[in-house]
Amino acid sequence: MTMDRAVCIHSHFYQPSRENPWLGDVEVQRSATPYHDWNERVTAECYGPNTAARILDADGLIDEIVNTYAKVSFTAAPTLLSWLERHSPAVYRAIVDADRESREHYAGHGSAIASCYSHLIMPLATRREKQVQIAWGIRDFTAWFGREPEGMWLPETAVDIESLDLMAGAGIRFTILAPHQAGRVRAIGADEWTDVSGGRVETRMPYICRLPSGRSIAIFFYDGTIARDVAFGDLLVDGRRFAGRLFGAFSPGRRRPELVHIATDGETYGHHRKFGEMALAYCLRAVEARRDVRLTVYGEYLAAHPPTHEVAVREGTSWSCTHGIGRWQEGCGCHCGTHPDWSQAWRRPLREAIVMVRDALAPRSAEALATLVRDPRETREDAVDLALGGWSDETVERFLSRHALQGISPGERRQVLALLEMERQVMLMQTSCGWFFDDIAEPGSVQVMRHAGRAMDLGRQALGIDLEPAFIGILRRAPSNDPGYATGAAVYEVLVRPAAADPARIGAGAALYEIFGITPLAAESGMYAIRGDWPYRSETGGRQNLLGTVRVRSRVTGEEAFLDAVASFSGIDRVVIGVREPGDALGAAWEEVTETGEIGAFTRVYTASDLSDEERWTIARRVLPGIGSAVCAVYRDAAPLLGVLEDLGIPEPGVATLLREHACTERLLAILESGCPDPDRFAALAADVRAGNFRLDLPTLGEAASRRIAASVRAAVARPEDPMPLEEIARIVRCAKVFGLPLTLWESQNACIGMRRQYAVMQQRAGRGDGDAERWAGAFRRAAACLGVRGCEV
Repeated sequence: MTMDRAVCIHSHFYQPSRENPWLGDVEVQRSATPYHDWNERVTAECYGPNTAARILDADGLIDEIVNTYAKVSFTAAPTLLSWLERHSPAVYRAIVDADRESREHYAGHGSAIASCYSHLIMPLATRREKQVQIAWGIRDFTAWFGREPEGMWLPETAVDIESLDLMAGAGIRFTILAPHQAGRVRAIGADEWTDVSGGRVETRMPYICRLPSGRSIAIFFYDGTIARDVAFGDLLVDGRRFAGRLFGAFSPGRRRPELVHIATDGETYGHHRKFGEMALAYCLRAVEARRDVRLTVYGEYLAAHPPTHEVAVREGTSWSCTHGIGRWQEGCGCHCGTHPDWSQAWRRPLREAIVMVRDALAPRSAEALATLVRDPRETREDAVDLALGGWSDETVERFLSRHALQGISPGERRQVLALLEMERQVMLMQTSCGWFFDDIAEPGSVQVMRHAGRAMDLGRQALGIDLEPAFIGILRRAPSNDPGYATGAAVYEVLVRPAAADPARIGAGAALYEIFGITPLAAESGMYAIRGDWPYRSETGGRQNLLGTVRVRSRVTGEEAFLDAVASFSGIDRVVIGVREPGDALGAAWEEVTETGEIGAFTRVYTASDLSDEERWTIARRVLPGIGSAVCAVYRDAAPLLGVLEDLGIPEPGVATLLREHACTERLLAILESGCPDPDRFAALAADVRAGNFRLDLPTLGEAASRRIAASVRAAVARPEDPMPLEEIARIVRCAKVFGLPLTLWESQNACIGMRRQYAVMQQRAGRGDGDAERWAGAFRRAAACLGVRGCEV
């Protein structure tokens, strides 16, 4: 198949850093309910589904699944991939494998392209920051995909010549821009330029951009009309229509090769547009089915069709701001549409505050590093290896051995690490999301202020300068539209400062988590090593007490503390934790805790009101099952009395109905969790529920049914000739339909589709008279039908 007519769909998959900068992981975000945080939610709605997008047959059953990452061009954003690797490894592996698979289809050119590291607006960055952003983006990409990137995404496609020149110097061959970012074009070798501003550029061909250094970079300008209709119109309602729109964009009487291509946020496919990944999968299959059109990626197309024209780009422009890059530094008028009347006067002071921190820290950091390392620039560009290595002791030691000057003291080694982490936080505090949305109190802006807070914290430690008063002073000029906050200064005080955590606070939290056997977030993230010794424990009168010592060490900066720590828990609203400098009187302190519940001997004390949302969320989830058991016990004790009330015709109090409803939910839950071995029992209980007009906890029941179905599918995969797990799937789904339980079947459907080869083998055996194989094949057909999957080979 020739490349004379080709289609490329680019998906910019990206999430900003959402980690608490002091703890290294994402804390609970209430707005993402029912998920823990927005990364988790978007993964469930988009990143996961795109690894196995469904194509349905005429009967609405799943006919095929497609890993769209292997077919489209996509941005591999560092802040997203690092989160996926730790929290959703199956999705992460599917994305990496998709790039490897794509190289087989696209003549050695992978579907993934790199991204500037922390998604800051490159025209607003200093030259040194641009160099680091590009170097880190490339290094990060190479670590994930095992190859050098050909292309690189400019955050928000915000472009300037210096950034393009630095990208080309780093080996980047191409980038992608919006059509209105082209200024003028001409054929290579021609003298006259043609003005194409206003989006009039021919998008069906690549261009070369000549740079001041003598280097050049290729630029693809995507079809803005189709991209807009995908992102904001109704093209994703029907995959056929999506494909037809792409085919219709080729010129009728073409005289040269053409590439029809679009670029949108990857989150469009599933998160912004529900089931958008299914429309994308169908569209991709429709393109691949055409003999006169080739599905491609930019690297492959560029190799086959080098640019014949050159372009001059419009510097200081982007794809999401009609005013250039005003959205990230002033009240330009661009907004998200949710609050069109809100003031944007907060944007300029926030930018000024961030720039003040950057410009105050950068020269002092450069001066200090020059006395501590062999080559500051090389050290700075290699510092991404610390994050990629998870700040393990081995990674840190290798790094310091390679870069630190010989003979520097342990304190100076710690200073090197603190300075490099400070510079990383300075880049993260410039993430584009801080200015994209409608108010300074929204999560994106709060997050960049948190990174600024951490950078200033490290500036105090490593350089002895305190920028926070000046930072807050500038934020007082940033008015908030949220009535809960007068200015950005109030947002900082309420939403940023409480997120800060030093080793002492982390140690106190570790004592509380130890009561429940939970790993602290700071340790789970890998940023801290936490080791506790807890010789004193007790649980009496509903109160749990714990006392011991804890050692907290930051793997990132080397800062550490050794402390006595105590925790007393008698309810989520009755928590006391504390730390102090280590002493010899642990026994006396323990007597005070157990006898009076007081911890007066501890210098830093925190109560329930001081707990973070993450701590309350984590502890509440651990305590919640016990509450359910307590309610069941109350119901068992009250059951005889309730029976008497029913016999005598005395109306039950409202609490009794709630107890009955909870008890019914618990009994149904037990049946579902055991695999519904007796559907008749389930049906009888269902009849009682209907007769009593009881309300059930349907989401909890649906979640339990989904978990058991997934376990049954895994058992079927592990025992490929045993029909019992398949029969169990059919029973559970049948019972779930009685109440219309909401089921999450994505994982189970994927596994079921993977078993279709086994089904074909068993069908052949059944045809030869194998009764066991016939039973298995029948069970598979029924299970597949229950899961909405075609049960036979395509």
